[in-house]
Amino acid sequence: MLKPQDIFALVGLQLLLRPGRQLITLSELSAFIRLSGSETHAAMARLEQSQLLAAATRELRRPLAGNFLEFAEHGLRYVFPPELGPPTRGLATAAGVVPGISMSGAPLVWPLEEGGACGPALAPLYRTVPAACMKNADLHLAMAALDCLRVGRPRERQAGLAALKGVFGA
Repeated sequence: MLKPQDIFALVGLQLLLRPGRQLITLSELSAFIRLSGSETHAAMARLEQSQLLAAATRELRRPLAGNFLEFAEHGLRYVFPPELGPPTRGLATAAGVVPGISMSGAPLVWPLEEGGACGPALAPLYRTVPAACMKNADLHLAMAALDCLRVGRPRERQAGLAALKGVFGA
């Protein structure tokens, strides 16, 4: 059964592979997404079993973009439903980050003391998401796009899916 950190690991892996790199180590991926090595290893096994990663080879596995995008579009909000909270300070997510969405109020935020936005809280997909996203704009965009798919209305979901397709090259 998938866990939230598995989705985070898959997105991180895809971003590390984007510049055309052929080999990514588990320790590189772990450091990028701020997961322990054992958590990252277990995530890769669950993703492979769920057919979101290609079968293991000598190098780190490759994401199966089509399968992941289908799951993200149609299943993510049911498997990992959003948990909304009271207004707080944090890092903007969902419509507050993804281009092409006009906002009428405060953005949803992942609670984070160092964040520069204020708005209704949205629990991140996994606890290390906000800190990792503070260090990488592409990771921030991809995880915010996933939040659009989890909490958005049809227009936000379309924009989130488009942003995610940009990350996964689909």
